[in-house]
Amino acid sequence: MFNIKQLIIGFTIGGGMILPGVSGGVLAVVFGIYEKLIDAVLNFFKDWKKHLVFLLPILIGVVIGVITFGRVLSFVFQDYPMEAGFTFIGLILGGIPVLFNKIKTRDTKKINMLMLGLAFALSLLLFVLGKNTFDINFSNYMGSEYTFSILLFITGIIYISGKIIPGISGSFLLMLVGMYEYTLDIVSRPFALTSSEQMQLIPIFLGVIVGALLLLRLMNKLINEYHNDTYSAIIGFVIGSIAAIYPGFNFDYRGLISVTLLILAFAMSYLFSLSEKVKR
Repeated sequence: MFNIKQLIIGFTIGGGMILPGVSGGVLAVVFGIYEKLIDAVLNFFKDWKKHLVFLLPILIGVVIGVITFGRVLSFVFQDYPMEAGFTFIGLILGGIPVLFNKIKTRDTKKINMLMLGLAFALSLLLFVLGKNTFDINFSNYMGSEYTFSILLFITGIIYISGKIIPGISGSFLLMLVGMYEYTLDIVSRPFALTSSEQMQLIPIFLGVIVGALLLLRLMNKLINEYHNDTYSAIIGFVIGSIAAIYPGFNFDYRGLISVTLLILAFAMSYLFSLSEKVKR
C-alpha cells in the first residue's frame, strides 16, 4: 500500500537536499527513517518487495521535492527568508528528542559529549566556510573536458555526502567548490537540459552512486558498531546545522508567522519521528 506519510517525508527531505544549510540526512534522522533507509538500500535484493514498498514513496517524494524546491528556491528565500528558515529549524528541532532517546535504548545509555562537541564545532566550521567561500571554482575548468569530468565526478560525491551524513550540508560543500548554482540549475530543469548538459550528468551520477555505496556502508558500520558515539556526533551535527539556516528575526507580523511555522513544523517533525520510533 502506498504510504502518503512517507511521500510527505520524502518531499520534505527532497526540499532540504538543495536548501543551503539543510542536510537531507538530518531530515531523514529527525523523521526516524535514517537507519531504515540505510538498511533498505544496502539489503535491497534480500527482500526487494518489502524494501521497494518502503523506498518507493520516499523516492517519489524526494524527486518531487527536489524539482519543486529547485524551481521556487530563489523566490522563497528572496521574498520569505525568515519564514522558510524558521520552518526548517522547526523540522530539525522536532527530531532532536527522539535522537536522545535512540541513545537511551542501548545498554550504556551514555551520550559521548566529546563526540557531540566535536561534531557541533565541525558543523559550525562548515557554516563559517560556507559564508567565506574559498577561491575554488570547479566551473573554471569547463574548457578541459577530461579534468572537468573528474571534477563533476567529485561533485557527485560531494552532493551525495550531504544527503547521507546527517548535519553535513552538501549545498554548503558545493558552494565551497563553486558548483552550487550549477547543480541547482541542473536539478531544477531535468527535462530541459541540452545534450551537452546531459553528458555532464553522467560523471555526476557516477559520483553519486560510488559515494552513496561507500558512505552508506560507512554509516551502517558506525551505527552498528559505535551506536552511541555515532548518534552523539549526529546530535552535534544536527544542532550545529541550525546556525547555518538561522535567518535572523524581526519583531513584526512576519516574525509572528515565522514562529508559528516553527511551532507547526516542530510538532509535525516530532510526531512523525515519534510514530516511526513506535513502529520499530
